[in-house]
Amino acid sequence: MVLKKTLQSICLLNVHPNTTTSIVIQVVNDDGALLPCAINAACAALVDAGIPLKHLAVAICCCMAESGHILLDPSKMEEQKVKAFIYLVFPNSIVSVLPQDVKEHGIITSVTHGAMAVDDYFSCLKLGRAAAAEMSDFLRNSIKLKAGNDLSRAVDDYFSCLKLGRAAAAEMSDFLRNSIKLKAGNDLSRAG
Repeated sequence: MVLKKTLQSICLLNVHPNTTTSIVIQVVNDDGALLPCAINAACAALVDAGIPLKHLAVAICCCMAESGHILLDPSKMEEQKVKAFIYLVFPNSIVSVLPQDVKEHGIITSVTHGAMAVDDYFSCLKLGRAAAAEMSDFLRNSIKLKAGNDLSRAVDDYFSCLKLGRAAAAEMSDFLRNSIKLKAGNDLSRAG
């Protein structure tokens, strides 16, 4: 339910009101931080599918060890040994595509397992936000790289179609010209 609510909160649901978007997440291997991994993967899939989003979401897991140290992106074994962990989801940008939806220092989702002090929570929030900013840059660069390749391919396809279209138009012009000459020649011979 957390995954569904998180993804619904970033999607522009009113753009295509009579459609349904289904996201299927298949867990092949759970090596810890499963919910953040699923959110990041689903967000990337939504971008790849061209689903309109308010902003991207970046998810991270922070663990609070018994010693008081904070661990980011723990393994499954590390998750089981800590006193508490928290899943955090941040918008990748403080600016949304919707003017009324500005998220300065915003947080989309926060899920905590175990008990932690309020100060520890805010420490996790601070480190999680910094890690999410790094992940956001990585995600943005990956999307730009993919879009760049797709755009380059689309431009190449466009010019190929344009070239084929010009060749077809030239052939059609020649055919029409010859047909008109032939018809005009037949009309002249009948008149004479």
